[in-house]
Amino acid sequence: MGIEAVLRSRRIRQLDLPPFLSVNVDSSLRDTLEAMQASASGSVLVIENQRLAGIFTERDLISRVAVGSMDGSRPIRDFMSPNPTVLSPESSIFEAIQLMDEHGYRNIPVVEPDGRLRGSLSVSKVVEFLAESLPEEVLALPPRAEQRFEDADGA
Repeated sequence: MGIEAVLRSRRIRQLDLPPFLSVNVDSSLRDTLEAMQASASGSVLVIENQRLAGIFTERDLISRVAVGSMDGSRPIRDFMSPNPTVLSPESSIFEAIQLMDEHGYRNIPVVEPDGRLRGSLSVSKVVEFLAESLPEEVLALPPRAEQRFEDADGA
């Protein structure tokens, strides 16, 4: 089975998603940043009424928070990206990679059809899946994506 077939056949529900970090929409920016720092997480899922309301990432911090005038007591809802793109547990790894590539996402929330939050799929989890599922293909990759070899090395 080729790489694309594997990626299209594997579902996100088959991955062991790590516990996700979440805060309530009314949590302060300061508390959110402290939680992200404590968990060494680059993103946090923002919840309202037990449903996903948004996502706050390191990119949001850089692009939306003016450090000099930062009021850490303001609610995270003022800084989050509302209504983020989500994946279903039934989405394929291929679909996840496409979304990440097209939009530059590093984390995508995974939401059940009934709206319950299942987790967050990160680029590092996708890379881990690729390395574990396709070790020969991954190890055979050149150091740089554009690099091509005319001859195989070795005997």
